[in-house]
Amino acid sequence: MNYDNKSILFMGDSITALGTDKRGWIRYFNEIIKPAHFVNVAVPGATIEDKEGTVYDGEPVFIQSDREQLNNVLGNQLEKILRGKDSSHPNYRKVEDYQGFDYIFIAAGTNRGHRKGLTETAEMVDRQFIDNQGNALPLDKADRKTWSGAMRYIYENLRRMYPCAKIFFCSPVQAADSPERAYASIKAKGEVIKAVCDRISDVCFVDTFNCGICGIYEQRGKNGRDLIDGLHPNENGARKIGEYNARALKWFTL
Repeated sequence: MNYDNKSILFMGDSITALGTDKRGWIRYFNEIIKPAHFVNVAVPGATIEDKEGTVYDGEPVFIQSDREQLNNVLGNQLEKILRGKDSSHPNYRKVEDYQGFDYIFIAAGTNRGHRKGLTETAEMVDRQFIDNQGNALPLDKADRKTWSGAMRYIYENLRRMYPCAKIFFCSPVQAADSPERAYASIKAKGEVIKAVCDRISDVCFVDTFNCGICGIYEQRGKNGRDLIDGLHPNENGARKIGEYNARALKWFTL
């Protein structure tokens, strides 16, 4: 398939926010896909889930203080898009770049509140879709402080605005082993994302965890084989992520 007339939206955290820098995976993804247009609203430090006190102001920014990062969540990246695309939004102001996307890539999960534990069980995921009576849970009742509730909220709004777009959720990549980002922890995060994608069904799960970056070859705070500091990609790692995600897009659009 030829993608040179396609438009792509990228959402996510710092690994995606690197964009088309030499250490940004979007650079190598775009070298393969060659889209006509792309927009990247990813912000360093972003989490999938809302935090206590999160307010959607449409301006997600990275500030090096947990207290001040309350609004740096995927839902606020979505809010930014909503305000430029959804004419029914009370703060609507048309942004031409947001009017049409063929593909949407969402890559986050690295920054989940590590100290709060890892997983959402299948039952916990289901609670964000089905109520106690077995009926579909209204979207405004979904708990966006959970991954499943936040992902459902993001998906349903994106699908409403871009009914023909193919939506991708990517799992986090491996990192240098540490108490905060142990191998099992990162793998479990990907399993939660896949479980939510399975529940939604109308999205594609990209297991970027398997892109070729392996935590045992990385060191915290030092440049390793694929990560410049044990967490963020160097040029080699960015190429692996970009090429992997590009192959995934091609596979899902055969």
